[in-house]
Amino acid sequence: MKTVHIPEGPPSPARTAADSYSPITMERVREVIGYPERFIAEKKEPKLGEFTARFIAHSPFFCMATVGADGWLDASPKGDPPGSVRILDEWTLAIPDRPGNKLAETFENITHNPAVGLVFFVPGLREVIRVNGDAFITDDPDLLDMLGADGKPAVLATVVRIREVFGQCGKAVIRSKLWEGDQRGLADAVTLGGDFYTLTIAENARKMAENLGDLVAGGLYDVIDEHYKHHLY
Repeated sequence: MKTVHIPEGPPSPARTAADSYSPITMERVREVIGYPERFIAEKKEPKLGEFTARFIAHSPFFCMATVGADGWLDASPKGDPPGSVRILDEWTLAIPDRPGNKLAETFENITHNPAVGLVFFVPGLREVIRVNGDAFITDDPDLLDMLGADGKPAVLATVVRIREVFGQCGKAVIRSKLWEGDQRGLADAVTLGGDFYTLTIAENARKMAENLGDLVAGGLYDVIDEHYKHHLY
């Protein structure tokens, strides 16, 4: 097999624009932004629920962050028809790999450090679902067939062991005006006529009742919508 040499980029100059600024401590960060409400601080779950699983099953686009042996991070966009990421059980996702540029940076990283971070998008929904966990690469033929598309099996599969799953508010999507409408109706298929926060509360009823109190009875959506309308910036 021929080895392809990829030259390194030019070295950084002795001084760059970054050197004009000074880093701050986490203590200073907290002075500026404060602390999250309890229901936000405790929103992470160790496995998928029915709603978060349905969200991922309808997602045609997500990003995967991995860490290399040198500690450098890499974020890779992934796109496929909805349902391409398979939910094997409440704790496990299977992600297909399709033919690409063969750099395999994500695979290189995972073989050295299994930590992964995923963020899933559904067109038309402002909120996203995030998954953190650890992963490995497999060429199991049955799994590759399961993850196939257009009559062809997946090239390889990434199996993700879920460590935490949680939703994130839609301010970033709103500010970016990312969705102008999706003809496939994926958002409606995920929310089933409801909304992201009502379904999130229903999925984690006890925790949400303890953390949110009276807001569980129907006021949370109005509070969130108020933040979306008046507190984006």
